[in-house]
Amino acid sequence: MHKLKAPILILAILLSGISTISAQKKDKNAKKDEQFKEMTNLIESGHYLFTVQSVNPTGSRTIHTTTDYTLEANDSTYKAYLPYFGRAYQASYGGDGGIEFDASPENLELTLKEKKRMINIEFEIQAKNDKYSCFLSVGSSGYGTLSINSNNRQPISYSGIVGPLKEKKEKKEEKEK
Repeated sequence: MHKLKAPILILAILLSGISTISAQKKDKNAKKDEQFKEMTNLIESGHYLFTVQSVNPTGSRTIHTTTDYTLEANDSTYKAYLPYFGRAYQASYGGDGGIEFDASPENLELTLKEKKRMINIEFEIQAKNDKYSCFLSVGSSGYGTLSINSNNRQPISYSGIVGPLKEKKEKKEEKEK
């Protein structure tokens, strides 16, 4: 009889451990689902800021930024101030410098990949001297990648984080006080 109690005790301990692990997984998934929902709402609102943390030029190594470079979406206007490292096929006299635009996007398309918890935003935008095809992919945590193809330059991508616009955040904090 004593020999039978030990295996039953071990089995009971294993089963309680498995149920605890299962409950922890469900909590993590629920948290990730909530983060995805919040990020989706932010992107769908059309008021967000992508802040660049590193630049990935075609055929070169990653460059970490120390200056604030951003893509701002606000009231159907997209404004970008981004560095560019790479080959220009056609450049104006004195060079074009970075990628800059302040215009309304064309062919804006938002795609949700709920199983992978990813949000994809595609758009085209006409700048002063170039036309850009942009693809922003954002995860539920806010980390994302912005890829830009140009008519006059090699493609380039940026890694960074998406968050609320600074103006909106500051105004909201003032109202709460």
